[in-house]
Order: sequence, then C-alpha cells, then structure tokens
Amino acid sequence: MIAVEWDRPGTDVRRPLVAVFVGTDHHRFDRLLSWVRDCAAEGWAEWFVQHGATPWHPTAGTGGQDYLDQATLDGLLERAAAVVTHGGPGMIMDAHLAGHVPVVVPRDPHHGEHVDDHQVRFTERLALGGGIHRTLTETDFRREVHAAIGAGHASVLDRGPDATTCRRFGELVAATQQRRLTHAGR
Repeated sequence: MIAVEWDRPGTDVRRPLVAVFVGTDHHRFDRLLSWVRDCAAEGWAEWFVQHGATPWHPTAGTGGQDYLDQATLDGLLERAAAVVTHGGPGMIMDAHLAGHVPVVVPRDPHHGEHVDDHQVRFTERLALGGGIHRTLTETDFRREVHAAIGAGHASVLDRGPDATTCRRFGELVAATQQRRLTHAGR
C-alpha cells in the first residue's frame, strides 16, 4: 500500500478533515460518494475518501485512495475531525477506539451496495444505543457530519470496560481477516 500524505500542496489545514471509509466490499457505494462530492464542493471541510471498488476522482478539497494499510488508516482516524463509515462492525470499532462516534451510512441492497440488509439492521440496533450517528439521507448526512465535527473525539467507548470489549472485538476481527488472507493465499 502507498502511504497517504494528507499534508499535500493545496490542502487547507484550517478546515476540518472528514475521513470517509467505504470498506473493502466489491460492491460500489456511489450513493455515499455522491453525498461526499456534493459536500466537498461547498468547501466547508477537507475530505479524504477510502473508496474501495467505487471510482473516485478527487476534486478540490478532496483526496482518496482505494485501500489503506493499518498505519495509514490509524493516522487518518487520529487526524480526522469526523469519521464517516459504512455499516461494518470492524470500521465502526476502529472509529470508536480512535475516539470518534462515527457517522454511519449502511450499505443498502436496494441500491446494489451489498448482498443483503445486514448493515441496515446492524446499524439500526447500534443507533438505538447512541454508539453511532446513523444516516440514510443526504440531509441527515450533512447534519450529522457537521455535528460530529463540532463534537470532536468524545466516544464513551474510550473509557471503562466498554473500551476493553471494543479492543478485544477489534482483535478478533483482525485475527479473522488474517486467517482469511492466509487461506486465500494458499
């Protein structure tokens, strides 16, 4: 993987950085990236998009890369004023461990973004507990990203027994991914 340098010429460090992660699924996520593109055109934030299989052509105020190594992902999570992610548990936990309550847009099979509605159902449940800011419309997306920028790093999951549970969950997800990669390479 190529390390991402966000301090590139033309980056406005006075504007907050919003890090967007669509994950590694082979389905495209055009709906979310169109919302990001619309917001970026307004110029109220800098945007970095991990775009996976979805084509992304950076414009003013944006950067992007298809897939990220762990060090790059961690660096973006640390620098970001707000985190936007798909509805996968691994990325949601990474955002929490970095101190974010993420804005989550679940992949929806009705838009061809996934094979079933597990992300829709999973994020609905998480949102009831306040662990995420779930958005299903562009209007909600804009409102929640602005709110996340204003809130900063304030996840309750950074403290107490929940932090240990989140870290352990993250370790289990990483171990599972590593096993899959090892078996796929045979």
